[in-house]
Amino acid sequence: MKITIIGAGNAGSACAFMAAEAGHKVRLLKTSNNVTHDEHFQAMSNNQGIYCINNTNNGHFTDSADDAEKAFQPLDMVTRDPKIAIEGADVVMIFIQTTYHEALAKRIAKYFQDSQLVMLIPGYAGSLFYHQHCTNTPIFAEGESTPNDARIVSSGVVKVLFKNIRNSLSFFPAVKTTEGMKIACKLFPAYQIEADQVRKHIFESALHNPNIIVHTIGLYVMYPMLEYCAKHHPDEVPYMYRDALSTEMAWLMIEKLDAEKMAVLSALGCQAIPYLEACLFRNETDLTQDARDVFESYKLSSPPGPYSFDNRYITEDVPMGLVLLASLGEKLNVAMPECNRLIEMCGGLLKRDFYKEGRTLGSLGLSTLSTKELLLFLNSGIVPIKKLIA
Repeated sequence: MKITIIGAGNAGSACAFMAAEAGHKVRLLKTSNNVTHDEHFQAMSNNQGIYCINNTNNGHFTDSADDAEKAFQPLDMVTRDPKIAIEGADVVMIFIQTTYHEALAKRIAKYFQDSQLVMLIPGYAGSLFYHQHCTNTPIFAEGESTPNDARIVSSGVVKVLFKNIRNSLSFFPAVKTTEGMKIACKLFPAYQIEADQVRKHIFESALHNPNIIVHTIGLYVMYPMLEYCAKHHPDEVPYMYRDALSTEMAWLMIEKLDAEKMAVLSALGCQAIPYLEACLFRNETDLTQDARDVFESYKLSSPPGPYSFDNRYITEDVPMGLVLLASLGEKLNVAMPECNRLIEMCGGLLKRDFYKEGRTLGSLGLSTLSTKELLLFLNSGIVPIKKLIA
């Protein structure tokens, strides 16, 4: 298949390598002209390919590009031109921060083609923005987590820390699920899941994004640790997974927020799967293991940081994830005290109004729909005629 990867960051680079390694023809597209990952992108452009270090069996993270053998995969195209990258592709995979989905949709959705599979990883229901700006009828898919966890360790070199065993997907409109899965299962083994493991709709996938819980709570609890190290141990940095997520405070917050998330899932007619069980499903072949034990084992191989509270773990996952969750809770009459408290505290620390910035049913153009109409729209992609007239 011809696959276009949008995004030259950690996940996009690693998936470009994995797709090329699997025999697909891969085009890599960088849509921004800012300095983020620009040297990395330029190195891939010069090499017309990407180097990758497989760190999945080392059991610990290192940030060096020289501590293991590098493999190379050539890419069919490395470009900044969305038109030539997207047209003719069977699959378009979008790996950008969800905060940029609305702006990017206005630039590139016009190039999407009929029956093309457009995957947002992660999505947070961002496919609705691309849908609004399409003239053709692609199939949209949203993932909950990237097929791998990876870090760029030098320009042109990405290190894969682990690969997911399974990754659930949802599709928009949901009536295209069977058609979309026929394409998606050919990409990576992680997408070869059973029919009952596919999500009902894109809001179900949005709420099963692990970052909505682990990033927001993990970095919030880590905030005083970052301050302490900055003042007293400037050469050290705490580890979010190893340190913050080893505290009882973090797990009490996770339990409360997870309960609110599952209440919203139930109100949407979806299965209420706990955070840890969803992680176990993604990461392990043996599903009889204790989910908390599996999570604890991952902490041993996790990288240090984040180095600042003003990080996408907060600036993306609070407004795009928690605010969306709060908006759904309000629509469905589900009380969300823990979710709202976390949004307010994180916004207060950064002096930002995440409710105003965030993704809501209103910003997605769906606030006037009843719950029944909302679910019908997610399934069909068609807004009721009376709402269009209004």
